[in-house]
Amino acid sequence: MINEYSFTKEKIMKDVILEQFGVSRRDAIKQLGALGLLTTTSASTQIEASVSSKANNAKIVIVGGGAGGICVAARLCRAIKNPNITIIEPNDKHIYQAGQTLVGGGIKKASQLVVDEESLIPSKAKWIQQSVKNLDPDIQKIELNNGEIVEYDYLVLSPGMQYDWGKIEGLAKDDIGKDGIHSIYTLEGSTKTWAMIQEFAKTGGNAYFSHPSTPIKCGGAPKKIMYLTDAYLRRQKARDKAVLTFCPASKSMFTVPEFDKAIYEQFHARDMKYNMGHDLVKVDKYKKEATFAYEVQRQGEWDDLLEEYEIIKEIEYITQPYDFLHVTPPMSAPDFLKSSKVIYNQGSSADLKMINADKYTLQHQSYKNIFALGDALGTPFCKTGGSVRKQAPVLVQNLLDVIDGKEPIAKFDGYTVCPIITGYGTVMLAEFDYTGRPTPIVPLDPTQERWIWWMLKVYMLEPIYFYGMMRGIM
Repeated sequence: MINEYSFTKEKIMKDVILEQFGVSRRDAIKQLGALGLLTTTSASTQIEASVSSKANNAKIVIVGGGAGGICVAARLCRAIKNPNITIIEPNDKHIYQAGQTLVGGGIKKASQLVVDEESLIPSKAKWIQQSVKNLDPDIQKIELNNGEIVEYDYLVLSPGMQYDWGKIEGLAKDDIGKDGIHSIYTLEGSTKTWAMIQEFAKTGGNAYFSHPSTPIKCGGAPKKIMYLTDAYLRRQKARDKAVLTFCPASKSMFTVPEFDKAIYEQFHARDMKYNMGHDLVKVDKYKKEATFAYEVQRQGEWDDLLEEYEIIKEIEYITQPYDFLHVTPPMSAPDFLKSSKVIYNQGSSADLKMINADKYTLQHQSYKNIFALGDALGTPFCKTGGSVRKQAPVLVQNLLDVIDGKEPIAKFDGYTVCPIITGYGTVMLAEFDYTGRPTPIVPLDPTQERWIWWMLKVYMLEPIYFYGMMRGIM
């Protein structure tokens, strides 16, 4: 049964949802602490190993100043007495991307998610504010866009993923926020999404939410904003005026069966539609039409040898009029990686080229002085901030061991966490690892929507990110 709350727009923006439950913010923090969720130190996240003097002389370059790069840099600077660390990152602002769904749902303001990149760079590290043009791992050199060459002894890759808006015909990044086209995958887009959701509640109509065939960061986000749209329409008593349809390129809601089943049940309870196996390939913003590609199977000729009919797979297209279209852009590793020797193909498409690192040790399969973490890593799952928090201590330990001439033995188990917001006040905390099974840290049924996980998502994960993870202490 869907919970209904009588929150006004102003109340949401003031975060008074706890008051509706009769719980103060302080009590909420205490309860989260009792569950062991606010621990600032643990054996799994701290590096206590002794570091040899070799690390003081090693030139370590980190490509990417996002969550992974800063977290690793902070840990290395804490572990090495006299570190020689360079971070290559072009952006001067750092965005807490996990909060963009909350902005899109009217729960946070965009300004709350942005800090100066300089404030996160460890004082012992050097920052080069440039983009990478080429990487040659054979000669251990990086060419920057300004022509500068950076050499390294050891390299950490955490460049994130790029958004390929142009892979959808008729769509450009500048179209986001106009003509009913929206996306929470940019900060500005999140703000405009919230504005559009409020307008959509007044007019109603057809809303589509896409999920591309490429790997994406935070795979649950396209569903989260759909859940919040549904919840807001219900609060405005406008749900019966709208049809909400989820259109993922995949044939399942979630890779883990337990969460897949739970999400289908949640969709049915909310009367949210879905067209599985539908990939958004074209947008006509003038006609406000979206075209999706989907696979059909047809019966071919009879095969006497196999004694069965041949199955012919074909791609067909369907065009739908929309009033509200939430686009999750196709994503891929940055171009400088695609043209380098550090990637490998996960499939036939160039969009599936990812960093070829061991999924347990995070060490490159061919270049032993290169390590990687984050969204561009070619491993199953693991494209969330929660994964990076678990990857960073493993990577740092293994990197320090390799510098010291040892074999890397620390293992990352594939831990991935995705707080799936299912409404204002409820979250299903999906936790799993490489086994493909739920791995809840707290012994509660992970398929259930809970308000305690809402408090974790809305109130605690952001300070944990900035004051723990980004400082290398969580």
